[in-house]
Parts: sequence; C-alpha cells; structure tokens
Amino acid sequence: MHRLWTRLLGAFMQVGLLSAVAPVCANEAQAYFAVNALADEAQDYYATNVEALVQGKCIVCHRAGGQAASSGADLLFTSSVASNHAAFDRYVNTPSQGARASRVLSKITGALGHGGGRVIVPGSSNYDAFESYVELLNPAEEPASDAIFRVALEEPVAGQAHTGVGNLRGWAVATDGIAKVTILIDGVVFSDSPYGGARGDVGGAFPDVPNSNDSGFSSAFNYSALEAGPHTITAVAYTPDGATKESSAEFEVVRFDSPFITGDDAVNLNKSSCMVEADQISIVDATVDGALLDLLLKWRTAEQGFEIVEIR
Repeated sequence: MHRLWTRLLGAFMQVGLLSAVAPVCANEAQAYFAVNALADEAQDYYATNVEALVQGKCIVCHRAGGQAASSGADLLFTSSVASNHAAFDRYVNTPSQGARASRVLSKITGALGHGGGRVIVPGSSNYDAFESYVELLNPAEEPASDAIFRVALEEPVAGQAHTGVGNLRGWAVATDGIAKVTILIDGVVFSDSPYGGARGDVGGAFPDVPNSNDSGFSSAFNYSALEAGPHTITAVAYTPDGATKESSAEFEVVRFDSPFITGDDAVNLNKSSCMVEADQISIVDATVDGALLDLLLKWRTAEQGFEIVEIR
C-alpha cells in the first residue's frame, strides 16, 4: 500500500533530500578570484542576467564529465554563481585582457565549431545579456585599490523556483570588517542575518582579509510565506564605517495554498503515480492538505536535494 512512498523516500535519501544545508564547494571562492579582482558590476550583472542561461543552456555539456569537458574545453561550470563568474573571467581574459571575448559570443551562436550548436540567437535579449556581460569582463582599465569588499548571495539561486522551508545564505568579506548583513525582500528590510559561519573556501581566497574563514551568513527561511510568483531577495553587507555592498537574486516562489502544512495525514501518496525523467520526478494525483495535485520535483545542486518547482 505504501510502496510508492517507500520508493520515493528511498530515492530521496540516496541523493540527500533531507540535507539541511548544501555542502560548500571547497574551491568556490578561490576560483572566484583566481585571475583578477572582478568588478562588482560584472559580478552582479552575471548573477542577475547570465547565471540562469548558463544553468539552462550551457552546463549540460560544460561541466565535469560533460561532453565539452571530454572534448578538452576549458570553460566548465558548477552550481556556484561565484565559480561560474570566475570561469568566464578567466576564459575571456586569457592569455591577455579580453583575448577571447569575441570567441564566447561566437561560440554561443553556433560558430567556430561549437559542439553544442546554436544555444543563443544573435540579436535576442539573451545574446544582449551575454554581450553586455563580456564587455563588463573586459573594462578599459581596472581601478587600483588594495581594499577588498565583497558579498555573494548563494541561496536563493537566481532564476530558479523555490518553495517550502530553505535557506538564505552566502558570504561577505571586507578589509575593514563586516558589521552586519541585512536581508531585504522585494526591497523591504526583513532581518539581519546571523553572520560568522565557517567558510574555509572564502578564507582560502582571501587569506589577508581578517576573519575571512568565518565569513558566512545563513538563516532558515520559509519561501512559502511569500506570495506565489516572482520575488527579489537582497543581501546588504555593512562595514563598521557604514559602507555597503549588496548581492541580489530574482527567483520564483511556487507554493501550496497553505504556507505551512501540518498534520500526519496532510500528505497522502497512496493513490499517486510517479514518473522519472533525467533529474526530474513527476507525481500525479498527490493529496496535499485535502487537495488533489500534480507535482514536479527537480534536483537542485545548491540545495543538494529535490525541490518542488511546479504545482498543478
């Protein structure tokens, strides 16, 4: 009677659905600053306008073990916004500043023997996003400064759907120190996030910045407390003298009618059917809080588990 539920639970346990916080990639921040100090404008632009395109169109081949990697490509991506931004910066500006800027734009439109063919249409809004980003990676001149002040919001993930209880997390470092990190939801102050979590990867990238090993911020958050639809969450880091830097993510909330479902019998899958395809699980006729629904779950690397991305 409960074979479907047992099968799903076993599958979820194997891939780590019940993990509360995703493990941090050890080289994430180090990769982020592997070549040059990156312009804040380029970092923010990538997170807002390009990362979703990379995850949707590029990473299937341009990842460890993917077709592009097998062909010797040196532009590979992960689930980390910071790491992917650094990969582009390194690629575009090697062996010299802007050396491969035009190559990126040619490849995504299917030219120069791109194994994945055309993934972006020339003249489209997606192409314009890539073109603007490449220009930001190749500035006319870099401002000279020894001071470091960076903040990265890693979850929610820009361009993805979120539901239920998850995390608001990221990291922030500054030469002058971090006084606090404030979270804004749709432009309105929500709360200050606990700051000082262990981030050895960030410490490795910023060995000369005080307390960089303990630069993480994280707090649990119920995404279903927001209305269904698009939202923006912003992390604003403050130094003791009041200087600020921010990092934002635009994402979609998918939720049930109730913001928090309780009760031992609130979810019943006894009469449901399940279909599995690639990294997705479809559940048909699930009873949730008295409603008969179809659910689509998708593997999320940042969360290290499956997340509901559609409710019908």
